[in-house]
Amino acid sequence: MKIIVTADIHYGVGNNEPIVKKFAQKIIRTKADVLILVGDTYAIDQKLLVECLELFQGFKGDKLLVAGNHDLWTTEGSSLTIYGKVIPKIAKKCGFHFLDQKPFIKGGVGFVGSIGWYDYSFRDLTLSIPKQYYLEKRWPEVVNWNDRSYVRLGMSDEVFTKRVNQKLKRHLRKVNKQVSTIICATHLVPFYELLRTTHTSIDKFLNGFSGSEETGRIIKSFLKVKYVFCGHTHQKKEAKIGDIVCVNIGSDYLRKRYEMIDI
Repeated sequence: MKIIVTADIHYGVGNNEPIVKKFAQKIIRTKADVLILVGDTYAIDQKLLVECLELFQGFKGDKLLVAGNHDLWTTEGSSLTIYGKVIPKIAKKCGFHFLDQKPFIKGGVGFVGSIGWYDYSFRDLTLSIPKQYYLEKRWPEVVNWNDRSYVRLGMSDEVFTKRVNQKLKRHLRKVNKQVSTIICATHLVPFYELLRTTHTSIDKFLNGFSGSEETGRIIKSFLKVKYVFCGHTHQKKEAKIGDIVCVNIGSDYLRKRYEMIDI
């Protein structure tokens, strides 16, 4: 079974539509059996999500989708409504299985996915930055984290992280009984080894919004997980954590990457 994984398409950013269209055709030509899009496919304008997913109509295998933080961006309404209702509806219409909602099984392999989220557990304590800056998603006069302006969860990041982690654990537990191998995809980063390499204090501050250590602990507790894929940081990273092959895809707004595995 050939599985192709990409992330951070960010369709419509920087007039990247021609780049994404060529990239989609490249993926279709691989003739893989399963495609996974691991979050940040679009932002705000839901028509962009439809347009992007339709670019993969020619892919003949199973198509799986995971949400990213940019996919929850909105200028009005609730990000939770987008996550729980809007994205699943669009995914189904476009022939994608939304992994955040339900795992997928094919040929004895379980596919489990989650947006993941951040609880500031990856923040760099050597910076001596008050936790309040993370809560506000803003280092005054230095940098803002844009989820501050566009994500409307109606709850704290820590509570939302706990919620999605609990769902991830339920999904892993469910497929663990039915398969021999599990592939896990989270948009946010589950392991320290997959974080962006930091060079500046700003990089270190932004790592606090990159994921959750608890997500990684949950994944490692299921021994059938053999592959983990994530995105979010726009920097390619690879690591072997125990028996798990872990890859941060490393796509960004204009430079697109994918990973292919054969199991």
